[in-house]
Amino acid sequence: MMLGLDNYTYGQVWKSVSVAALGDLTGEALCITHWLYNAEVMNAMMLADKALNATFAALADPTRRAILARLASGQASVTELAKPFAMSQPAISKHLKVLERAGLISRRRDAQRRPRRLEAKRLEEATEWLERYREFWEGNYQRLDALLEELKTKQKKRGSTRR
Repeated sequence: MMLGLDNYTYGQVWKSVSVAALGDLTGEALCITHWLYNAEVMNAMMLADKALNATFAALADPTRRAILARLASGQASVTELAKPFAMSQPAISKHLKVLERAGLISRRRDAQRRPRRLEAKRLEEATEWLERYREFWEGNYQRLDALLEELKTKQKKRGSTRR
């Protein structure tokens, strides 16, 4: 009998694995082990997706992108970051909170000041994700270029044989 793993919590599954491990390794125990491995992989992927989603959501706003561009030249206070924008300091603070939650910036304490600074790790992760798709599309474009070149060559040959 196979366990309906959808109805089990991690604790129940671990108990089942430890009980099955005491006896002989049956197909059920191997199935549970495989399910646990898949669950851990999917959990790690979902956590990575959450971070990536937060990064892209933060980058979706032009004000936040401008703030990141400013922070690329060095740390700055909220007042310094608010200067170029026609919005209140609380509005800028909300944008900064979004960027902080996404892990794109961090806040330090420097006496009375709390300057923000750019954190490159999340941007690097987003760039890596985008790079995989750039390689995919680049390969598609190269194949399309080759096909177009082949069609042009065939068309030239047909044109020269008709004369």
